[in-house]
Amino acid sequence: MGKRVAAVLFFLIILWFKVGVSQEMLGVTLGNYSGVSSLMVNPAMMANTKYYLDINLVSADVFLRNNFAFIPSSDASVYSLIRDRNNLPTYGPNNDVNFEHYDNKDLKFATISTKVMGPSAMIQLGKHAFGLSTSAHVFTSANRIPYEMPLFGYYGMDTAFLHNINFKDYDIDANTAAWMDAGLSYAYVAYEYLDQKITVGATVKYIWSYAGIYAESSNADYIVLNDSTMNILNLNASTGYAAPVDYSGGDQLYNDPFFKGHGFGMDLGVVYVKKKKVDTERWNSLCEQEFDDYVFRLGVSVLDIGKITYKDNAELRSYEDVNEIYWVDYDTMGFTSVNNLFAGLDDVFQQSSYLASKFSIGLPAALSVQADYNIHKNFYAAGYWIHPIRLNRHSMRRPAQVAIVPRYESKYFEVSLPISVYEYKYPRVGVAARFWFFTIGTERLGTWLGISDLNGLDIYASIKFGFGKGNCRIRFKSACIDNNSGRKKKNRSNLNKNITF
Repeated sequence: MGKRVAAVLFFLIILWFKVGVSQEMLGVTLGNYSGVSSLMVNPAMMANTKYYLDINLVSADVFLRNNFAFIPSSDASVYSLIRDRNNLPTYGPNNDVNFEHYDNKDLKFATISTKVMGPSAMIQLGKHAFGLSTSAHVFTSANRIPYEMPLFGYYGMDTAFLHNINFKDYDIDANTAAWMDAGLSYAYVAYEYLDQKITVGATVKYIWSYAGIYAESSNADYIVLNDSTMNILNLNASTGYAAPVDYSGGDQLYNDPFFKGHGFGMDLGVVYVKKKKVDTERWNSLCEQEFDDYVFRLGVSVLDIGKITYKDNAELRSYEDVNEIYWVDYDTMGFTSVNNLFAGLDDVFQQSSYLASKFSIGLPAALSVQADYNIHKNFYAAGYWIHPIRLNRHSMRRPAQVAIVPRYESKYFEVSLPISVYEYKYPRVGVAARFWFFTIGTERLGTWLGISDLNGLDIYASIKFGFGKGNCRIRFKSACIDNNSGRKKKNRSNLNKNITF
């Protein structure tokens, strides 16, 4: 077995590292025409959109970002790689890899998120709004990766400048999961007086997971002496995996049962609205409901509280206090199955690794704050902040983001310009446009144009149909028209229709 492959095997003990989706789709979720898509950032926003009925056919988002590997902007853009997939640039000591690496000693991270929001819908009935959503996810996060580990993979274990160095690494973790969920959402106008309104909302999701893997190391103290010998001074690490494979080495996929794990998730949110006017009319039909235009809107939400528990084809393994182990000829280690791999490692580390047939992975929970200000008529400026919440080490990590999103919106056209800082360090500029029912956008425009180094990817799109408030048409005659008089039904109070502020 090649020395690079042997190096990867060792580091897989410590972590499941996958250098490249969660992306926030800011061009879809923050506007007043977001409808059911607003559930992705705050379930309470569902009762504060311009649609009384919104139906999502499909929305998809692909996102990847890492701080180790990249292709220089002078060599390629996302567009050029798609156009000419068979002519990738090459780099590395032997000109045999398709990416460069950043030359620093920073801790490395990687996030990969692919999300598809399937058939979903929301409806508002006065102070109440209800939603039903379906989605599928593949999410990977790797965190606090020591700089030398991907370098060993890039250059090989015979890299002299990494030999005879005592590396002391800690709190490394990586998680990956593939799942689908179905959610029920409810939002309620809990308070409304004159020009102020407060809406609360919640989403409860049931989760089916096809596969999940986690790996972590609380500490890894080791020295690579040469290309065939490693001194492991101390190691504490564990891994849990539930995958559709036969761990004994069979060729057939293990799909009985198809879903290896199940769980629950929850989103909670609240939105405060400072309205432009006081509406004293009461409407009798869905399409007669009016949108409360606002001076500003402020929301707070907690997203993806929950976990997935794996019980089928699941194994939990751990190595505790591995001390003073000289791993000789690690570069010649071979294996034919997962069970064979761990049997070999158990011999090297002189202890059994198997612990249980059950483990859990936490969802990528986060705290989010959304603000929106009406600049003038159809022009708005939104602010967005999201920060990860990790309830335990075996949780997927959602990246932190801060963004300002100016936009113009109308019924048939909307354009926004998300300006964001990723992980409080990496600035990005994107663009998104909606043409009636179709939206397409990216928050990393530079990688598509070849302006920024290609160290990730981001693109999202949505197809959905909404029915606007205050827009009763003939086809809704039975709901919106008084059949006797032909006029709209309204209950008017003795107050003036609107008081404008």
